[in-house]
Amino acid sequence: MHQIPNKVDFYITNVCNLTCNRCNRFNNYNFAGWQRWSDYETTYESWGRLVDLTAITIMGGEPFLNPSLKDWVEGLNRIFGIEVQVLTNGTRFRQNKDLYQSLLYRSPKNGVSNHIGVSLHNVKDFEDYMKQDILDFLEGPVAIYGKDDPMNLWESDWLFRDTNGIMVNVYISNNFGNAAITQNQYNRFVLHNNDVEQAHDNCAFVKWKSYHFIRGKLYKCGPVALMPEFDQQHNFDISDDDRQLLNSYQSLSVDNFENYHSEFFTNLDKPIAQCKFCPTQYDAQIIYPLRKGL
Repeated sequence: MHQIPNKVDFYITNVCNLTCNRCNRFNNYNFAGWQRWSDYETTYESWGRLVDLTAITIMGGEPFLNPSLKDWVEGLNRIFGIEVQVLTNGTRFRQNKDLYQSLLYRSPKNGVSNHIGVSLHNVKDFEDYMKQDILDFLEGPVAIYGKDDPMNLWESDWLFRDTNGIMVNVYISNNFGNAAITQNQYNRFVLHNNDVEQAHDNCAFVKWKSYHFIRGKLYKCGPVALMPEFDQQHNFDISDDDRQLLNSYQSLSVDNFENYHSEFFTNLDKPIAQCKFCPTQYDAQIIYPLRKGL
């Protein structure tokens, strides 16, 4: 069994209710599609016999908009035997109170419970409504620790811990860099044409070793998996050669694992040809997203 020592993101929906400029998974555009757990359950059961995961995050898009989120959490706990973090933008705690029971799972491997991470994209939202929504979501007396509090071992901006030990960690994340997808003067979607090595050296996905499970397959990063899907929906203004390159990346699957896993893991942290489609300059800017009607 192959151990993946770094966190693996299970990306379960393109749909988001925020308009975050420069979203690096392109959810600020009209990017449709979500994954029902029951459609991929047997595939991930097979993965559970092939790889040993040490950290799991469920994300999107906005995972709280996936109707089968609870099933994803409980299914991944069962298969991989470790805790799950659900990474949300924090806007939909009121609509997902039923998720709470799934968070009571505690990993038999390390004793850690499931928990929620909030990527706070609009700081004003925290005091306006989100803080109270989190308190209402949790149960019993809730302790709140700031970033500098010695009890906040997660070093989040705010840590909420309730009477059952369930945690919600809030991280201010409102400083976004350039994304792979942009729009030209004709409002057509386009990609970059950059030096592969330089783009790879400046990539946040590389820095954080952000590998992605999407639709039952393992990818080096989110963009290489999502750009072809986005192209199918929105038709990039790119050459035929670039479109062929865009679709040529080989992910790791249950079916090709035996013959391909050694090569895949050996080269996982090296540049790939599709890196040319990504930016070389981060150029971070503060964003002020609006909520969509979802």
